[in-house]
Amino acid sequence: MEQKKSKYIHVQIFSPQGLIYDDFAYSCHVESVIGGMTLLPNHAPILIALAIDAVKVTRKDHRDQDKVDFIAVNGGVLEMRHNRIEIVSNSAINAKDIDEAKVAVEKQRAQEQLEDAKATNDKVAFKRAQISLERAINMLNVSNKR
Repeated sequence: MEQKKSKYIHVQIFSPQGLIYDDFAYSCHVESVIGGMTLLPNHAPILIALAIDAVKVTRKDHRDQDKVDFIAVNGGVLEMRHNRIEIVSNSAINAKDIDEAKVAVEKQRAQEQLEDAKATNDKVAFKRAQISLERAINMLNVSNKR
């Protein structure tokens, strides 16, 4: 028996703070650790690790116009099956909720920590600062797409 074809995907994004995003879409673009991928309705089941980047969700608004939502995720895991995408990330924030001034301060702090770690040759502190900087840059990039 053939499964009914769907026109939409149910996209949900979770972080430790709870449900960050929940909507129906007709495409979802993510950056995995091995490259970019656009998921469409009726895609085969998949489980992938995500990179620190934006999730781009394309949907219809209440006037049936195309609407694109951007969500900054700091890595995580995506599972798609039965036209349902669930993303679990240790940190996720919708573009409209990003406080650019706060993130700019975080970016500056990460750059300073990176320089300190270089000067002291602390490899662990260097890697932590590098990840913090990458996260801040990602949030600033996503906030510019609102």
